[in-house]
Amino acid sequence: MSVTEEKSETHAEDEIEIRLSDIVQFLTHNRLRIFVGALAGLIIGGLYAFSKPNVYTAQVTVMPEAQSKGAGSLGSLGSLAGLAGISLDNLGGQDAIRPDLYPNVLQSVPFALDLLKRPVYSQQLKAQMPLQEFIKRISGDGLFSWLSSSDDSEKVVEKSDPKNFSQAIQVTKEQDDLIKQVQKSASAVFDKKTGILTISAVEPDPVVAATVARLSLEYLTNYITTYRTEKARNQVDFLVQQVGEAKGKYQSSEYALSNYRDRNRSLFLNTAKIEEQRLQADYLLAQSVYSELSKQLEQAKIKVQEETPIFKTLEPPSVPLRKSGPKRTLIMLGFAVAGVFLTVALLVVRLIFRRHLTPVA
Repeated sequence: MSVTEEKSETHAEDEIEIRLSDIVQFLTHNRLRIFVGALAGLIIGGLYAFSKPNVYTAQVTVMPEAQSKGAGSLGSLGSLAGLAGISLDNLGGQDAIRPDLYPNVLQSVPFALDLLKRPVYSQQLKAQMPLQEFIKRISGDGLFSWLSSSDDSEKVVEKSDPKNFSQAIQVTKEQDDLIKQVQKSASAVFDKKTGILTISAVEPDPVVAATVARLSLEYLTNYITTYRTEKARNQVDFLVQQVGEAKGKYQSSEYALSNYRDRNRSLFLNTAKIEEQRLQADYLLAQSVYSELSKQLEQAKIKVQEETPIFKTLEPPSVPLRKSGPKRTLIMLGFAVAGVFLTVALLVVRLIFRRHLTPVA
């Protein structure tokens, strides 16, 4: 026999021909094992699904103001720049924080730390408490909570920078876990087509979910309002101080001029007239400065009102009546299907090993 014929025979022996009838026969022969695997997956899935608490989703939809009043002041220059591929949005008064960046605000650490301190009322616990206390108590009521809390007593809270030389935010391991849970709970989605911002809160308590959604909207509104009006408010504070000083000088010069005129009413000396003219010039200057600063102060107050963004609430937060998760039926079916595939895979591997280990007669 030639070498070519030996290679062809060996190649033919290594090939395994699988027909549909073989697959049906294999599944029929092992149907009991497959059923046991599906049942085991179903039981494991049931234990996992029922260990997860019910969660409720509360939503609030708002339509934020896209840009400030001065955005259209560039006119045709803006359109020409758009054709040239140059963005002049910031020059025209558009926000540096665009509405599509609002969801990032609700994923920040300062937001989570602020929200953890806010009081909430729990329908399940029948008590009012800070959100961080609610999360701790709810997390400790789970079926497998002892697995994650077994080492909590041995944890030592130690700051890496006790004197805060870095001047950065420092959180403990426990706070970091709470922050991650808040970031998973509260989220926002901005639809660029409709311009609608949807804030969602997922919590194991329906009242807490509605409260977190409301607090998230309040934090976002205050954050954007502070950002938009901070410069104008600083200008108002500065002008209030300047107006107060100018008013004091104006009243002092007015009193000095009136007092001088009362004391020198019957004098007609040139020196007396020169002194009166000087006092009158000081009075007129102080009056002019006070009047001008007062006008600027009123304009600054109007600008603060103009720069204040508008958040029109389309759908306020409401207490959900039905749970949004977990989908226990789907979880159990998924585990059952996974059990079937795992059982079939193990049977196939077992069959392959048997064929390779069985000596050929």
